[in-house]
Amino acid sequence: MGEKSDERIALETRAQALDVSFAANIGDAKLAERVAAAEAAKTGQPAQDKAPPPAPTSDTPAQAGARDSAPAASPSASLTRRIVVEVIGPKRGRGRIRRRFGPTPVLIPIEELTEDDQAALIADPKLTVTAREID
Repeated sequence: MGEKSDERIALETRAQALDVSFAANIGDAKLAERVAAAEAAKTGQPAQDKAPPPAPTSDTPAQAGARDSAPAASPSASLTRRIVVEVIGPKRGRGRIRRRFGPTPVLIPIEELTEDDQAALIADPKLTVTAREID
């Protein structure tokens, strides 16, 4: 294997500072997602502010274009938005924090999660955890 890039070293340092567990062979994008979710959980801010752009979705080009060209939310609109944690588990399912997670995304309002719940979700390598805002 080659040497780690400066970006990778910085990402691993952030992950370790947040007590995010990860395997040595985890991809940069996945690790960045976990770090962003941990930072979001710690600060109460959405993960997208600190994470790299999300991977392409299965949207049709028309849906993606509509999403990308949507007008920016006004300051008053942000008052009606909520932060949720989206959790996706493995195909066979996975139990954590008294809930079951499978391939269908589960949205949990951040206020329903304790700090221990958030840490347990983020630390689980079989779960994909993302914090985001919804209307």
